[in-house]
Amino acid sequence: MENNAMHPEDHIQQMLQAIIEDTHSIINDTDKQSFGSLEYFLEHILEYRNEKRYLTDERHIRTPRWLGEYGNTQEEEKLLSDIYQLQAYIAEKLKGG
Repeated sequence: MENNAMHPEDHIQQMLQAIIEDTHSIINDTDKQSFGSLEYFLEHILEYRNEKRYLTDERHIRTPRWLGEYGNTQEEEKLLSDIYQLQAYIAEKLKGG
């Protein structure tokens, strides 16, 4: 679904939307326990998107500390991978690498 002609900010918004949807999916799965951390992360990522923080020096995305440690589900691992890809894209496209 990636379009190379897409403006970088539009692509960032699209990537953020996918992260938000994946986070909602994990939170809404009653078989998983996120101990409230993903709910906090969701609030942060929505604020990050709405205020376009990726256009500022505050472009780092705060993730829960436990995300990326052992014992994560496949969904959590994918979420973390998507966040890293987004941050790399922001650094490359908006900050010159």
